[in-house]
Amino acid sequence: VWTYERLVHENPGDFESWNNLGNARNELGDLDGAMDAFQRAQQINPKSAVVLTNIARVLMSKDRYEDACLMLEKAALLVPNDPAPLIELGRTLTQIDHVEAGLRALGAAAKLNPKDPKVFVAIGLAFTDMADQMQAERSFKFAIQADRTHPSGYLNLGILFEKANRTEELEALIGDGQRAGVKGGEIDYLRALLLSRKGQHQDALSFVDQIDSKAISAAMLAQFKGQLADRLGQVETAYFAFEDMNFAMANSPLGVGKDRTAYQRNIAELTAKTTSAWVASWPKTNVADGRASPAFLVGFPRSGTTLLDTILMGHKGAHVLEEIPMIETVANTIGDLDAVGRMDDRAIAEMRALYFAELDKASPPPAGALVIDKNPLSMIRMPLIQRLFPDAKIILAMRHPCDVVLSCYMQNFKPTEAMSSFLDLTNASRTYDRIFGYWEQCQSVLPLDVHMLRYEAMVEDVESELRPLFDFLGLDWDPSVLDHQKTARERGYIRTPSYAQVTEKIYSSASGRWQRYRNYMNEVLPILEPWVQKYDYSLD
Repeated sequence: VWTYERLVHENPGDFESWNNLGNARNELGDLDGAMDAFQRAQQINPKSAVVLTNIARVLMSKDRYEDACLMLEKAALLVPNDPAPLIELGRTLTQIDHVEAGLRALGAAAKLNPKDPKVFVAIGLAFTDMADQMQAERSFKFAIQADRTHPSGYLNLGILFEKANRTEELEALIGDGQRAGVKGGEIDYLRALLLSRKGQHQDALSFVDQIDSKAISAAMLAQFKGQLADRLGQVETAYFAFEDMNFAMANSPLGVGKDRTAYQRNIAELTAKTTSAWVASWPKTNVADGRASPAFLVGFPRSGTTLLDTILMGHKGAHVLEEIPMIETVANTIGDLDAVGRMDDRAIAEMRALYFAELDKASPPPAGALVIDKNPLSMIRMPLIQRLFPDAKIILAMRHPCDVVLSCYMQNFKPTEAMSSFLDLTNASRTYDRIFGYWEQCQSVLPLDVHMLRYEAMVEDVESELRPLFDFLGLDWDPSVLDHQKTARERGYIRTPSYAQVTEKIYSSASGRWQRYRNYMNEVLPILEPWVQKYDYSLD
């Protein structure tokens, strides 16, 4: 910085020195100083795409992502044959959840330079964000074909393999990378993933502690470290790793500016409206479109819903949907909760038709199969579900409140309005309190047909807990559902954070895990204690 400041003082018209001064200041975190230098460079050369791209990077550091995208669009127009601004634009749009627009920019960059592995990695990450794993895998493989030594291609393809429980392919990929001469944090991260899958958690943690790579997000690395330390019983290391993870997510492009209490306020509004008088005011309606109602699997996140839906998938008479937002699509179409109460026969028929159209588009069920719509937080959609599907069976997955709140805090969720609640334990606990307060109110004013299944009881004696559930759902008992590991391996990519656990034997070590972290949870126990007592758990 000092050297470039001297150079621009001696020659105020030196574009390169002003631009380099901006980069140097940006590296030191002097964002205002960097912006001043870049703007001086821009005055000297207003048609420089490089300086516009650098200004965009400063704007991103200031959390001004929309402004950064405008700068990158201008840069791309100045150099229509250069893919660099388009790659930066595509990445930024993806980071702020404008994935389709990001893919358009990245597709244009790929046409300009179809041999640039960075483009295909960015495209793969965009498809990953859209949960299109097939296209993501193709893109990462294209990146490796474009450059056999490009570490990010191996990194992201390996992460995808691990999340799809394709550990043999992960091991083969690591071997391919090492033979191609790939070294560094990216390949070490994959080696740590593989070691963890083999149960060698201490060796994996040793790798993770030494990794230094800008290609690996700080949140992802911190979460992995926390998971390994937790497995090893290193409570303090684990807790502070998860704290680092949540700090990184809170300061990510999607996390910045998120109001962590907005979701709680939304549920409070629902609670105020969902009264006996409101339900009594609903017009009498008749549902008769010939399609059987789905069952709904709900519960607070991390309550064992993924294990349960995997078991249910093993039954030939069940068609289980994993977190496809069909009921949310219907809810967004209807609007606010008041509109649910005003629905007549025609409106109900239209919204049922929309639900089933979304179902048939996303995952058409076999004839005669019971559709089981698994979406944990659909528990706040009970008035809508009751209105559209009055005979629907509701499965409530239950787990110790302290365990689920801690487990949510330990997950690297995408920071949506709901998931941003879990970036700290206090808000996670208050969200639990709000959701279950609303759930209990819904049960008191709506004729819901609910079967509660406890995670702790299920992991102790699976068959004893499942048989009553199958009776409740009207499904014949099938002993093959107990082989959930086989079902998990066959189902491929699993959307939820439990993708690895459901391929393992059922274990009870996660029950009561919160006790090890009690010192970090003492302040939130008064929020959770009423629910601990309500559902017959204990703080002892």
